[in-house]
Amino acid sequence: MKHSKTVSALCMLAATAFCALAHCAVAPFGRYEDGMLSKTRPHGWLLQACRTQRDGLTGHPEALSYPYDSCLWAGEIAREGGHGDGWWRYEQTAYYTDGLLRLGYALGDAALAAKGEAGVDWTLAHASPDGHLGNACLWDAKNHKLARGYEMWPMAVFFRVMKAKYDATADPRIPAALAKYYLLYAPGEIAKGRNTVNIEGMVWTYRMTGEKKLVELAENAWRAKKSKDDWSGDLTPRNCADSKPIYMHGVSYCEEMKIPLLLYAATGKDEYLQQAENVERKLDAYHMLPDGCPSSTEQTRGNCIHWGHETCVISDYTWALGCYLETTGDAQYADKIERCVFNAGFGAIDNDFKALQYFSNINQFIATADSNHNPYFYGTTWAQYRPTHETECCAGNVHRFLPNYISRMWLKDSSGAPVAALYGPSEVDFGWCRISEQTGYPFDGKIVFRFSLEEPRESAFSYRVPGWCRGASVKINGESLEPAAIPPPGKFGCIKRVFADGDTIELSFPMDVEFEAIARCRYVIKDAVSKWVGAIDGPSGSQGTIVRRGPVLFAYPIPAARSEDVVEHANMRGKKSGNPDFKCWDLRPAGPFNFALSRHACEVVETPREGFGSIVVKVPARRIKWELENGAMTPRNPENIELLPGGEETLALVPYGATTLRLAAFPDLAK
Repeated sequence: MKHSKTVSALCMLAATAFCALAHCAVAPFGRYEDGMLSKTRPHGWLLQACRTQRDGLTGHPEALSYPYDSCLWAGEIAREGGHGDGWWRYEQTAYYTDGLLRLGYALGDAALAAKGEAGVDWTLAHASPDGHLGNACLWDAKNHKLARGYEMWPMAVFFRVMKAKYDATADPRIPAALAKYYLLYAPGEIAKGRNTVNIEGMVWTYRMTGEKKLVELAENAWRAKKSKDDWSGDLTPRNCADSKPIYMHGVSYCEEMKIPLLLYAATGKDEYLQQAENVERKLDAYHMLPDGCPSSTEQTRGNCIHWGHETCVISDYTWALGCYLETTGDAQYADKIERCVFNAGFGAIDNDFKALQYFSNINQFIATADSNHNPYFYGTTWAQYRPTHETECCAGNVHRFLPNYISRMWLKDSSGAPVAALYGPSEVDFGWCRISEQTGYPFDGKIVFRFSLEEPRESAFSYRVPGWCRGASVKINGESLEPAAIPPPGKFGCIKRVFADGDTIELSFPMDVEFEAIARCRYVIKDAVSKWVGAIDGPSGSQGTIVRRGPVLFAYPIPAARSEDVVEHANMRGKKSGNPDFKCWDLRPAGPFNFALSRHACEVVETPREGFGSIVVKVPARRIKWELENGAMTPRNPENIELLPGGEETLALVPYGATTLRLAAFPDLAK
């Protein structure tokens, strides 16, 4: 059955026919398109967050150490030590370059953007005579083939850098070079491992050039995809279509899940859409955690709140969701992007963006060099806040989630009309008009769009009612729309009118505090003998209760004793920050964390601050018997709650993204 496109009761979009293929703005079978990042400027708390990122790790590669303190993709990066394969350093620097270039565009920071663009220019200028793009160590020039079969993967990441530059500059060299590059390879080569993610670039290049061979090649590669029978795994047409849970490397899952969706966007074949929607549903059903990110340590492990997620997955998952949003026009994917970025994203970094975790966790009572309670690299530095990590990928990928969010805030429909897809204080220039978005969202549900234009013009304007919202209201120039004209929660609405200078559209999304029981734990496992993948239910009942307001998860910020960790840990192999202002931290609880909710009651307190400090939710709680595991790790939530002497206390909860040590999944006496 064909995908059902959302049509507002307010209007039918004037231009629904597909655009001409060459330089197509919206995919032939898609709904929306991005590309407005260089025309968008964040304001308010969002601007401050971007500046903090720039002044933190993104603007200080020396703090990240090797390979980020190199020329990046603007040259050959010398190999240091024996860690990682030959492609490793180029994967990581491609992540970082994508983040810094997009952040430079968002901030209008010419120096930052130029650093990212330099990598694109060098890569184009140093293409091999065959058309290979990327560094020399990835290409066997003598035999005209990949040096190793997996090393097409870094270009799948760097494609996004090239697309970002094309969106900002329309440099015609980019699609031409990419078309020549992709056509070098046979379907079987592209089908190997994460090489398949290059289909993302192939489909985009097809749209830009009209080269139909690219789509044929992409389809053949996807059909040839077979899963390796090891810990990393792969998505295939088969496991995207069946009902079984998938146990595999979380980054690979999130990178590959969008491939059938992009094939649908190019071809309109229902089988691809069904695969893409099904594999996303399975990720959500089996692996989703309360902060909006799937478990991934490093495998997808189920929805047990005791397991965390890799910071890479935050960026890769939300990027993939953006592809779902643009292709289907389904507002649920925008809701999921917001939830993951505002909670998991900001929750994985220190507040000054000078340190990050490799693994972050829903409940996090301690963060030290030996506090990682996840099975992968148990008892090591992987859950510590630090600028450098044993494996470097997250230190590169962390730079992407916020600029990527800004790049999808404003989309275009098939007529080129504005679509307000993700919310936050900003201003965007569509050429014929400028739109300012005045809001404190997601901490405030009021949003005002103001239009500035020289001459009146008829246009559509699309907006989203979040899925969590009940009782949304809309005003145009102060006049309220009838409730029947406002779309239901989780849908896009469309206003079509003649816009004039000074027009306003005001959205109001009531934000009620919700106490939500966390679903029963399901562990997703792979049996080492039978290779059977399945889900095993944990103890009966929920895993606890979370407190939500709009898209924001609230948590108790556990008081932390913070000290610098100056130990050179063996697993770091001598790697350390090259900037003394960027430190590794030892965070231990300096106050009680052993609380259970005593009642489902709350008081919302607004403060004079902006952003993450603007809202506090006060809840009643009791202390319970609950201690660190072995005195050094975050414990599981207790199955049986044992009260300690004393009366009810009031806890002041703050947005999850503002915390380092935290209690977010509460044992619940009121359930």
